[in-house]
Amino acid sequence: MPEIVNIVSKEAGETLSRKIQASPYEFTMATRAKWEMVVADEDVTIGAGRFEKIKIKEIHIQKDTLALPCAFNHHALASVLKLGGKSGCSAPVEYDRVVSYAYILGIDSGEVKKGDLLAVINIFPIMFTRDAAIPMEVL
Repeated sequence: MPEIVNIVSKEAGETLSRKIQASPYEFTMATRAKWEMVVADEDVTIGAGRFEKIKIKEIHIQKDTLALPCAFNHHALASVLKLGGKSGCSAPVEYDRVVSYAYILGIDSGEVKKGDLLAVINIFPIMFTRDAAIPMEVL
């Protein structure tokens, strides 16, 4: 059943809210996946318990794929909580996406260096098992 939700994003430093009509849908996920590395693209000083946003090497995620984090921690000082794109919010699975930054939580104090492996994500192809309605903006 379609539902009206607010999509909140940032553009040029300004917070924007748009009303979107979206519907839940079913999909089948493949058992074969692609492994992608989340690699720091800048140096950041991190503290234990501190939350930071860090630029990462871009990851291109094709449409009709689902990104799931690997459960293991890959960095001694920081744990990746979320990934984000240039638009400041996630894009629908029906579109190609570009991941350009990570939100990290400090496990211990120290330096995260450019080139450090922060995490791994698994990219699974999906197939819709019934027609999915493309989200539409409501005026």
